[in-house]
Amino acid sequence: MKDINRINRNTKAAAVLIFVTILLLISNYFMGLNSKKTNETIKAIYNDRLMVSHYVFQYTHAIYQIKETANTLKIIDFEKQQFILSRLKTIHQIDKKYLKTILTPDEKKQFRIFQNQCIAIQTQNKDKNWQKMSLLSEQSLGSLAILARIQVDEGKTALIIANALHDGNQFFAQFEIALYIILACLSAYLLVLKKMKVKIKIPENPSMN
Repeated sequence: MKDINRINRNTKAAAVLIFVTILLLISNYFMGLNSKKTNETIKAIYNDRLMVSHYVFQYTHAIYQIKETANTLKIIDFEKQQFILSRLKTIHQIDKKYLKTILTPDEKKQFRIFQNQCIAIQTQNKDKNWQKMSLLSEQSLGSLAILARIQVDEGKTALIIANALHDGNQFFAQFEIALYIILACLSAYLLVLKKMKVKIKIPENPSMN
């Protein structure tokens, strides 16, 4: 009877060992998934937030130059037109890079407003309406300020997600350590059982005598 109980303990230990191994595989899968999501989130923060913030800064610099040029009285109209036209070309070049990033619905809406303002500036540049252009430039700067705030807010959200994923990985890492300890204990237990010689004796039926 003791031998049978010993075999039952052996079987149960082996079953628990298999279960712990499965848990380790599941934990590894989720850790890998979290790591992938973390990398994607960090990449998105760089490509879609930090780089876009740089583009917004370039836009702002170009619009400030347009506004200053429109307000100055020391430059003739032709030179004003040519300089402002060159700044608008720079803005259009940045547009191509900006549109390659992932934009939120609010960001798309605000960016379209900014693009329409740039088109209006181009029209006023042809008409040499410097006062109207100065007003449009001020409005464009307001649109860019909103875009800049969107980058900050989205960046914070992405960072919160990245931190949550990192915390999840830490949890799974601690969980795995606990499982490895259990696995080591079970392995040691099974080794002890293996060293013990198990002999099962089936009692003879008395009627056979």
